[in-house]
Amino acid sequence: MVTAAKLPSSLVPLSAAPDLSDYTQFGLCDSPEESGAARTYKGFIRPFSDDQTARDILRAIDANIPLQISGGRLSVESSHIRKHPFEDYLVEMAVPFAIMVLEFEGTEHPKAFLVSPRMVPRFNMSPHLRPDKFVWIDGSPQPALCVYSGSLFRYRTDRNSLEQFLDQTATYLAKYLIWLRTRQLFRPLPDGTRQFVYKRKPREAVMELDLIHSREVYWDGFWPGPIAPSWPAQHLATIKREDECWCWSGKPYGDCCRPLDVARDKELKLQTR
Repeated sequence: MVTAAKLPSSLVPLSAAPDLSDYTQFGLCDSPEESGAARTYKGFIRPFSDDQTARDILRAIDANIPLQISGGRLSVESSHIRKHPFEDYLVEMAVPFAIMVLEFEGTEHPKAFLVSPRMVPRFNMSPHLRPDKFVWIDGSPQPALCVYSGSLFRYRTDRNSLEQFLDQTATYLAKYLIWLRTRQLFRPLPDGTRQFVYKRKPREAVMELDLIHSREVYWDGFWPGPIAPSWPAQHLATIKREDECWCWSGKPYGDCCRPLDVARDKELKLQTR
């Protein structure tokens, strides 16, 4: 059973964070109760300065071109990249996100939580979350953002590790905002596929009211870039025993989640027989 951590009613930073020279908009605040965090930070990240930058970033991600990140703001040097089919949907992209970050002692990786704007299931809730790692914010449980897979991400030794984590969080938020702007309304089908219920045009608003008429529909958009393996069979096929575990513990996979993945994989195979 997962024990949720309770967040203090006030998230106002208590002091600046001198170790975050590239993220001066973040400050220290009280850690959520029962979270086990050594330090907690609150601040904001605005991934895009304007709509054209967002379109350039989408093109760069699709073309696997490296991005530059400074203080949570993304940019790309190359401007002559083929137009992306979804980029006309990228409007009003200079959106700030309020973020809370928990930092831990030992090998455990930090965790990031979206404080605002809030995520609503079937409407604007990201498909890449960790509901098993959550805290309470204003009376409701908020899942951690699945910023990266621990088995794939490697920290550099020449830069503050928390700033590198915030860079990854900024990239996640950029992709999340692209996903938000490209949402279409779908209905799941019995065979596991889905059908369009309504295909929006660029600049057309996404209405939460559309979900009231049916519990069988949901909004989903385009998530750019590669996605880390996320099922037990994929983990077992791609992560070696001695590699770092995907779950952010910092422990070797063989000593952490591998036994659980083996058991879950067997369970899933029995269910599909």
